[in-house]
Amino acid sequence: MEVIRLVVGPLRTNCYVVYDPESGKCAVIDPGGDGERILEALREKDLSLEKIICTHGHLDHIYDAGLLQKLTGAPVIIGEKEKVFLEKGKWMDDFMDTSSMVEISDYSTVREGDIINVGNVRLHVIETPGHTPGSISLYYAGPADGSSDRALFSGDLIFRLSVGRTDLPGGDTSALLESIHRKVLTLPDDTVIYPGHNLTTTVGKERLENPFLT
Repeated sequence: MEVIRLVVGPLRTNCYVVYDPESGKCAVIDPGGDGERILEALREKDLSLEKIICTHGHLDHIYDAGLLQKLTGAPVIIGEKEKVFLEKGKWMDDFMDTSSMVEISDYSTVREGDIINVGNVRLHVIETPGHTPGSISLYYAGPADGSSDRALFSGDLIFRLSVGRTDLPGGDTSALLESIHRKVLTLPDDTVIYPGHNLTTTVGKERLENPFLT
């Protein structure tokens, strides 16, 4: 698995292009803006967009999902409990200008235990509520040969030495901390965390140093 990180949109969201170098198939995770720049990154690597995945339904994570779908035909995937955000995608108008947002024409939902395949890459769906009621994280357990190359795409659940906010509608601090302790800190320490904002980190670093998890 290879990962390209693009910082997009006015809220500087981390959008990740996850791809299988053998097949050239890829998924875009959290296209929160700058859709044309995301597509240009795919063209530079000659990648085929197979899936558009949103870790949750806030505008800064879904903003250009509709645009990418319109231009490529790729399906949009979101957690089962987050579909309300796609049905009412402009609820965060106070945070972002939605005048140029393309509506998502169709989408499918996933739940705990589902697997999203991108070429030979298998992303395991983990339900991690707290930032929103239906937030999901995506866990890559490493290549089939068993070598260490683990990754977690955590959306806005956990950040480098911080955690996601819970003061927006549907946020729940207790649920968020439980998700981190039960679903993140139980992963191997060398698992790389790709968060929705700011820099990457690891499970081990957050276990030892994150002041919100003591």
